[in-house]
Amino acid sequence: MKRDDLINMIWMQALWFAAVLGATEDFFWPCLIVLVLFSTWQLQPSFRQKNDLPLMPVAILLGLVLDSTWVRLGWIEFASPQPEGFAPYWIIALWAGFALTINHSMGWLKQRLILAGFLGAMFGPLSYLSAQRLGALQLASESWDWFFGLAIGWGLALPFLLIMAKYLTITRQEPRDV
Repeated sequence: MKRDDLINMIWMQALWFAAVLGATEDFFWPCLIVLVLFSTWQLQPSFRQKNDLPLMPVAILLGLVLDSTWVRLGWIEFASPQPEGFAPYWIIALWAGFALTINHSMGWLKQRLILAGFLGAMFGPLSYLSAQRLGALQLASESWDWFFGLAIGWGLALPFLLIMAKYLTITRQEPRDV
């Protein structure tokens, strides 16, 4: 793994901990500060890919839809206050940060979409389970529906973001001189 990709992964882990630990205390600002620092680091010209910034709203919208759906289905109850029936701000910030990993520490998965789907399906729900153990959310405990629902969502979301990164790269290429 390249040094810059390792730094990218460390930033994402720092964002995850800032978001989750901040959510347990109703503090959004640590997450926001780490996201701004992570974005500033990753979007500087020497590190940035052309599609990093355009991929962020795609990931934010995807995360808003998925996590809000899971809230409405009763699979997740977030500890921090959020608009009724919607995902809280800190989880949306995590999706924004996650977008910054797609071309960098997660970039090796672009040619391995089936593996990406499997890894998303496996580690996506485990991330929520870890957040529950730290007190940031509560998962529906009466059944394992939440696990399979999150696994399907993440199993599709990660390959989708990798495909979107490729698509945005193609559409953002400089026009050729004729």
